[in-house]
Amino acid sequence: MIKTKSTKNTKNKNSEVADKPLASPANKRIVMCTGDKGGTGKSVVARVLLDIYRHRNINCIAYECDQSNPQLWRHYNKIPPGVNTLKLNHRGGADALQDDLKSLSPQISLVDLPAGAAEYFEDLANDIHLFQNAERLGYQITMVSVLGRVKDSVMQLKRLVEFCGNRVDYVVVRNLYWGAENKFTRYNNSKARQTALELGVIELNLPELFDDIFDFIDSNDLTFREALEHEALTLSNQSRLFGWLDAIEDEFNQATVQLGLG
Repeated sequence: MIKTKSTKNTKNKNSEVADKPLASPANKRIVMCTGDKGGTGKSVVARVLLDIYRHRNINCIAYECDQSNPQLWRHYNKIPPGVNTLKLNHRGGADALQDDLKSLSPQISLVDLPAGAAEYFEDLANDIHLFQNAERLGYQITMVSVLGRVKDSVMQLKRLVEFCGNRVDYVVVRNLYWGAENKFTRYNNSKARQTALELGVIELNLPELFDDIFDFIDSNDLTFREALEHEALTLSNQSRLFGWLDAIEDEFNQATVQLGLG
């Protein structure tokens, strides 16, 4: 929260009131999903989170920022209240996000950033005064960094941590599609990880899902829970998908506060 100094100068009284944070419910969050190049599983994590928010009736506005591969929009836009799109590479492209925070005051604003967004996230955050406005409106920011095993994943996280510092919360998700947790040696042994740990990062794992199940969901533009009820999915694969979703909820509940799942 922004602290204002008391003063006896009545001329500054109105400006002090204007600078105070607006009243808001506890644990309002802006959750931003980021990763390096396409294929790390960034949008899969965003889809999983939106699936959980909708399933738990958490008031969430979702934003798709990846114009080249709008997975979040494609799979979830048909489920009310839909998914908004943001063109972050256009000047003023993020204005709608902040305007919605003030006018609609959602519990969660979920933002699926484009792949490699760290390349311009700094300019974006500075342009819209993201950190200052989030604080004023009573929101805490959580950066969700989805990792593959390549060097770029660590470099993106390093840049993100250096820029954001202690102004945000961090959740790192190892995508186990790329191998077991102990195979993420670049991240596990990195200075970026050590810095993130000092800042209180929560580390999670995204379990692997059978390729044929994932391909079926992707080909039919289904939500994960829609797929559970789809007649074309075999009972065995429905059971596997149910177990996968159940395991993810257990895993992500370790970051209940940071992800706004409570």
